[in-house]
Amino acid sequence: MENLTDSQWEVYITTKINNVLNSLVSEAISGSLASITAASDSRFPQAIDHTLLKQDATPAQIDKLCDEAIKFGFKSCCVNGLYIPQVTKRLQGSLSIPCCVVGFPLGAGSAKSKALETKDAIESGAEEIDVVLPLGLLLSNPPQYYELFHHLKTVIDAAGLAPVKVILETGLIPTPELKIAASVIAAEAGAAYVKTSTGFAGGTGATKEDVGLMYRAVQYTARVKIKASGGVRTFETCQEMFNAGAERIGTSSGVSLMQNITAATDSY
Repeated sequence: MENLTDSQWEVYITTKINNVLNSLVSEAISGSLASITAASDSRFPQAIDHTLLKQDATPAQIDKLCDEAIKFGFKSCCVNGLYIPQVTKRLQGSLSIPCCVVGFPLGAGSAKSKALETKDAIESGAEEIDVVLPLGLLLSNPPQYYELFHHLKTVIDAAGLAPVKVILETGLIPTPELKIAASVIAAEAGAAYVKTSTGFAGGTGATKEDVGLMYRAVQYTARVKIKASGGVRTFETCQEMFNAGAERIGTSSGVSLMQNITAATDSY
Protein backbone atom coordinates (compact mmCIF):
# COMPACT_ATOMS: atom_id res chain seq x y z
CA MET A 1 0.00 0.00 0.00
CA GLU A 2 2.96 2.33 0.57
CA ASN A 3 3.44 3.06 -3.12
CA LEU A 4 -0.17 3.74 -4.07
CA THR A 5 -0.87 7.12 -5.65
CA ASP A 6 -3.85 9.24 -4.63
CA SER A 7 -5.78 8.00 -7.67
CA GLN A 8 -5.03 4.37 -6.79
CA TRP A 9 -6.04 5.03 -3.21
CA GLU A 10 -9.29 6.52 -4.51
CA VAL A 11 -10.11 3.31 -6.38
CA TYR A 12 -9.23 1.15 -3.37
CA ILE A 13 -11.18 3.30 -0.91
CA THR A 14 -14.22 3.47 -3.20
CA THR A 15 -14.36 -0.33 -3.27
CA LYS A 16 -14.19 -0.48 0.53
CA ILE A 17 -16.89 2.18 0.88
CA ASN A 18 -19.25 0.29 -1.42
CA ASN A 19 -18.63 -2.95 0.49
CA VAL A 20 -19.36 -1.32 3.84
CA LEU A 21 -22.46 0.54 2.70
CA ASN A 22 -23.83 -2.65 1.16
CA SER A 23 -23.21 -4.51 4.43
CA LEU A 24 -25.36 -2.02 6.35
CA VAL A 25 -28.49 -3.72 5.10
CA SER A 26 -27.24 -7.28 4.80
CA GLU A 27 -25.06 -8.04 7.82
CA ALA A 28 -25.79 -7.76 11.53
CA ILE A 29 -23.03 -6.82 13.97
CA SER A 30 -22.15 -9.20 16.76
CA GLY A 31 -19.73 -7.30 18.97
CA SER A 32 -17.44 -9.47 21.10
CA LEU A 33 -18.42 -7.58 24.27
CA ALA A 34 -22.13 -7.36 23.50
CA SER A 35 -22.84 -9.96 26.19
CA ILE A 36 -21.71 -7.61 28.98
CA THR A 37 -24.88 -6.73 30.86
CA ALA A 38 -23.52 -5.30 34.11
CA ALA A 39 -20.53 -3.35 35.34
CA SER A 40 -19.76 -6.27 37.64
CA ASP A 41 -18.72 -8.34 34.62
CA SER A 42 -14.96 -8.78 34.93
CA ARG A 43 -14.51 -7.87 31.27
CA PHE A 44 -16.04 -4.43 31.73
CA PRO A 45 -13.29 -2.55 33.62
CA GLN A 46 -10.70 -4.07 31.30
CA ALA A 47 -12.54 -2.38 28.41
CA ILE A 48 -12.15 1.07 30.01
CA ASP A 49 -9.37 3.57 29.32
CA HIS A 50 -9.65 5.77 32.42
CA THR A 51 -8.92 9.23 31.10
CA LEU A 52 -7.79 12.65 32.30
CA LEU A 53 -6.67 14.94 29.48
CA LYS A 54 -7.77 18.43 30.56
CA GLN A 55 -5.09 21.07 30.32
CA ASP A 56 -5.50 22.05 33.97
CA ALA A 57 -5.03 18.50 35.29
CA THR A 58 -2.68 18.54 38.28
CA PRO A 59 -0.23 15.88 39.49
CA ALA A 60 -2.51 15.16 42.46
CA GLN A 61 -5.43 14.57 40.11
CA ILE A 62 -3.30 12.21 38.02
CA ASP A 63 -2.40 10.23 41.15
CA LYS A 64 -6.12 9.99 41.95
CA LEU A 65 -6.82 8.77 38.41
CA CYS A 66 -4.21 6.04 38.81
CA ASP A 67 -5.51 4.98 42.22
CA GLU A 68 -9.02 4.69 40.78
CA ALA A 69 -7.71 2.60 37.89
CA ILE A 70 -5.94 0.28 40.31
CA LYS A 71 -9.02 0.01 42.54
CA PHE A 72 -11.43 -0.86 39.75
CA GLY A 73 -9.03 -2.70 37.44
CA PHE A 74 -9.35 -0.43 34.41
CA LYS A 75 -7.35 -1.33 31.32
CA SER A 76 -5.36 1.89 31.24
CA CYS A 77 -4.85 5.42 32.48
CA CYS A 78 -4.87 7.68 29.43
CA VAL A 79 -3.04 10.97 29.96
CA ASN A 80 -0.97 13.61 28.22
CA GLY A 81 2.73 12.95 27.77
CA LEU A 82 3.81 15.18 30.65
CA TYR A 83 2.37 12.70 33.13
CA ILE A 84 3.43 9.38 31.61
CA PRO A 85 6.47 8.93 33.92
CA GLN A 86 4.26 9.62 36.95
CA VAL A 87 1.54 7.25 35.75
CA THR A 88 4.05 4.52 34.90
CA LYS A 89 5.46 4.64 38.41
CA ARG A 90 2.04 4.82 40.10
CA LEU A 91 0.60 1.88 38.15
CA GLN A 92 3.59 -0.41 38.59
CA GLY A 93 2.49 -3.89 39.62
CA SER A 94 -1.19 -3.29 38.81
CA LEU A 95 -3.49 -4.54 36.05
CA SER A 96 -3.63 -1.06 34.49
CA ILE A 97 -1.18 0.24 31.91
CA PRO A 98 -0.06 3.77 30.93
CA CYS A 99 -1.60 5.14 27.73
CA CYS A 100 -0.47 8.41 26.13
CA VAL A 101 -2.22 10.72 23.69
CA VAL A 102 -0.13 12.13 20.84
CA GLY A 103 -0.86 15.15 18.65
CA PHE A 104 -3.72 15.88 21.01
CA PRO A 105 -6.32 17.25 20.54
CA LEU A 106 -5.92 18.86 17.10
CA GLY A 107 -3.83 16.31 15.21
CA ALA A 108 -2.35 19.09 13.10
CA GLY A 109 1.32 18.64 13.98
CA SER A 110 3.80 17.11 11.57
CA ALA A 111 4.25 13.36 11.31
CA LYS A 112 7.86 13.77 12.48
CA SER A 113 6.83 15.67 15.60
CA LYS A 114 4.19 13.06 16.43
CA ALA A 115 6.71 10.27 15.90
CA LEU A 116 9.14 11.94 18.31
CA GLU A 117 6.34 12.45 20.82
CA THR A 118 5.42 8.78 20.46
CA LYS A 119 8.97 7.57 21.02
CA ASP A 120 9.36 9.80 24.06
CA ALA A 121 6.10 8.53 25.55
CA ILE A 122 7.12 4.91 25.09
CA GLU A 123 10.58 5.54 26.55
CA SER A 124 8.79 7.08 29.55
CA GLY A 125 6.65 3.97 30.04
CA ALA A 126 3.59 4.31 27.78
CA GLU A 127 2.32 0.94 26.59
CA GLU A 128 -0.37 2.28 24.23
CA ILE A 129 -0.60 5.40 22.07
CA ASP A 130 -3.73 7.31 21.00
CA VAL A 131 -2.88 9.61 18.08
CA VAL A 132 -5.14 12.19 16.45
CA LEU A 133 -5.54 11.92 12.69
CA PRO A 134 -4.66 15.07 10.66
CA LEU A 135 -8.23 15.80 9.68
CA GLY A 136 -7.47 18.45 7.09
CA LEU A 137 -5.81 15.89 4.81
CA LEU A 138 -9.01 13.82 4.83
CA LEU A 139 -11.31 16.80 4.26
CA SER A 140 -9.23 18.19 1.41
CA ASN A 141 -10.91 18.23 -1.99
CA PRO A 142 -9.88 15.74 -3.22
CA PRO A 143 -8.80 13.87 -0.06
CA GLN A 144 -5.03 13.49 0.28
CA TYR A 145 -5.08 9.76 0.94
CA TYR A 146 -1.39 9.22 0.12
CA GLU A 147 -0.24 11.89 2.58
CA LEU A 148 -2.69 10.72 5.25
CA PHE A 149 -1.51 7.10 5.01
CA HIS A 150 2.17 8.00 5.23
CA HIS A 151 1.55 10.46 8.07
CA LEU A 152 -0.14 7.77 10.17
CA LYS A 153 2.36 5.09 9.20
CA THR A 154 5.24 7.29 10.35
CA VAL A 155 3.68 7.55 13.81
CA ILE A 156 2.66 3.90 14.01
CA ASP A 157 6.12 2.73 12.93
CA ALA A 158 7.63 4.93 15.65
CA ALA A 159 5.50 3.11 18.25
CA GLY A 160 7.17 -0.21 17.53
CA LEU A 161 5.26 -2.97 19.30
CA ALA A 162 3.03 -0.59 21.27
CA PRO A 163 -0.57 -0.63 19.96
CA VAL A 164 -1.69 2.63 18.36
CA LYS A 165 -5.28 3.89 18.37
CA VAL A 166 -6.04 6.41 15.62
CA ILE A 167 -8.58 9.07 16.63
CA LEU A 168 -10.78 10.07 13.69
CA GLU A 169 -12.79 12.89 15.32
CA THR A 170 -15.98 11.55 13.75
CA GLY A 171 -18.08 14.53 14.84
CA LEU A 172 -16.15 16.70 12.40
CA ILE A 173 -16.26 14.24 9.49
CA PRO A 174 -19.33 15.13 7.41
CA THR A 175 -20.11 11.90 5.54
CA PRO A 176 -20.19 8.15 6.16
CA GLU A 177 -17.96 7.70 3.13
CA LEU A 178 -15.16 9.78 4.65
CA LYS A 179 -15.50 8.01 8.00
CA ILE A 180 -15.06 4.70 6.20
CA ALA A 181 -12.10 6.07 4.24
CA ALA A 182 -10.39 7.28 7.43
CA SER A 183 -10.95 3.92 9.12
CA VAL A 184 -9.53 1.98 6.19
CA ILE A 185 -6.44 4.17 5.85
CA ALA A 186 -5.75 3.92 9.60
CA ALA A 187 -6.08 0.15 9.36
CA GLU A 188 -3.77 -0.05 6.36
CA ALA A 189 -1.21 2.13 8.18
CA GLY A 190 -1.08 -0.44 10.99
CA ALA A 191 -3.46 0.88 13.63
CA ALA A 192 -4.55 -1.52 16.35
CA TYR A 193 -7.73 0.49 16.93
CA VAL A 194 -9.70 3.21 15.23
CA LYS A 195 -11.25 5.57 17.75
CA THR A 196 -14.19 7.93 17.43
CA SER A 197 -13.30 11.19 19.16
CA THR A 198 -11.02 13.25 21.37
CA GLY A 199 -13.95 14.54 23.41
CA PHE A 200 -12.54 18.06 22.94
CA ALA A 201 -13.86 19.03 19.49
CA GLY A 202 -17.20 20.55 18.63
CA GLY A 203 -19.91 18.32 17.22
CA THR A 204 -20.95 14.86 18.30
CA GLY A 205 -18.81 12.46 20.33
CA ALA A 206 -19.17 8.71 20.02
CA THR A 207 -22.40 7.38 18.51
CA LYS A 208 -23.48 3.80 17.99
CA GLU A 209 -23.98 4.57 14.30
CA ASP A 210 -20.38 5.73 13.84
CA VAL A 211 -19.02 2.83 15.88
CA GLY A 212 -20.97 0.37 13.74
CA LEU A 213 -19.75 2.03 10.56
CA MET A 214 -16.12 1.93 11.72
CA TYR A 215 -16.51 -1.67 12.83
CA ARG A 216 -17.71 -2.69 9.39
CA ALA A 217 -15.00 -0.62 7.71
CA VAL A 218 -12.14 -2.54 9.35
CA GLN A 219 -13.65 -6.02 9.54
CA TYR A 220 -11.77 -7.10 6.43
CA THR A 221 -8.50 -6.90 8.43
CA ALA A 222 -9.65 -9.31 11.17
CA ARG A 223 -7.30 -7.52 13.59
CA VAL A 224 -8.27 -3.84 13.95
CA LYS A 225 -10.62 -3.01 16.82
CA ILE A 226 -12.86 -0.06 17.70
CA LYS A 227 -12.61 2.38 20.60
CA ALA A 228 -15.59 4.57 21.45
CA SER A 229 -14.73 7.84 23.14
CA GLY A 230 -16.43 11.18 23.64
CA GLY A 231 -19.51 11.62 25.81
CA VAL A 232 -19.73 8.03 27.05
CA ARG A 233 -21.02 8.63 30.57
CA THR A 234 -23.51 5.84 31.35
CA PHE A 235 -23.35 2.08 31.42
CA GLU A 236 -26.27 1.97 28.99
CA THR A 237 -24.24 3.98 26.49
CA CYS A 238 -21.33 1.59 26.95
CA GLN A 239 -23.68 -1.28 26.13
CA GLU A 240 -24.77 0.51 22.96
CA MET A 241 -21.13 0.88 21.93
CA PHE A 242 -20.37 -2.77 22.68
CA ASN A 243 -23.41 -3.86 20.70
CA ALA A 244 -22.16 -1.76 17.76
CA GLY A 245 -18.76 -3.44 17.86
CA ALA A 246 -16.57 -1.40 20.24
CA GLU A 247 -14.05 -3.26 22.37
CA ARG A 248 -12.66 -0.30 24.28
CA ILE A 249 -14.28 2.75 25.89
CA GLY A 250 -12.39 5.96 26.53
CA THR A 251 -13.98 8.03 29.27
CA SER A 252 -13.31 10.28 32.24
CA SER A 253 -16.40 8.75 33.86
CA GLY A 254 -14.98 5.33 34.72
CA VAL A 255 -15.72 5.52 38.43
CA SER A 256 -19.31 6.65 37.81
CA LEU A 257 -19.75 3.80 35.36
CA MET A 258 -18.55 1.24 37.90
CA GLN A 259 -20.90 2.71 40.50
CA ASN A 260 -23.73 2.82 37.94
CA ILE A 261 -24.44 6.51 38.42
CA THR A 262 -24.71 9.21 35.76
CA ALA A 263 -21.54 11.28 35.33
CA ALA A 264 -21.48 15.06 35.07
CA THR A 265 -22.18 16.46 31.63
CA ASP A 266 -18.78 18.19 31.48
CA SER A 267 -16.97 14.84 31.58
CA TYR A 268 -15.72 13.27 28.37
